[in-house]
Amino acid sequence: MSKRFPLAKLIQLREHRSEKARQKVLQCQRAAREQRDACLRIEGQIMSLGMERTQQRQRLMEPPPPGTAWPLALAQRDSHVELLGTKIERAQQELARAQEVLREAELAVRKAREEFFRTKAREDALVKRRDVWRGEQHAAELRQEENAAAELLQSRTARSTMN
Repeated sequence: MSKRFPLAKLIQLREHRSEKARQKVLQCQRAAREQRDACLRIEGQIMSLGMERTQQRQRLMEPPPPGTAWPLALAQRDSHVELLGTKIERAQQELARAQEVLREAELAVRKAREEFFRTKAREDALVKRRDVWRGEQHAAELRQEENAAAELLQSRTARSTMN
């Protein structure tokens, strides 16, 4: 057997659920924004590393500092360019993982929004039902007052015709 709650209590519970769903949406949006920022930061690192690698490639054929042999300077510069390339590859892998997490976060935002709108719609339906009920109660009270006034008027006219 299900327990029936008064309409006011149900509305209060639905408002609480709606607020929790709204908080969930905000939390998911915040997580997605943080992940988007992380992706942008990684993309910035990749661009910075790419520019540095380009600069190092351009410097490959510059004369080495005094006292350093050409083959040694060329090997050091070449290994530095390779190291930058490796760092770029790792950053691209990290970016791919971050983008996957971002997609999941955006999906969570969509689901949280859908849940919020579903919850809010249920709350709005209860509020509408309460308002309709109040309107019906008010109309019934008006009819009772009109009937009482009509009866009073009828009894007065009946008394005056008897006298």
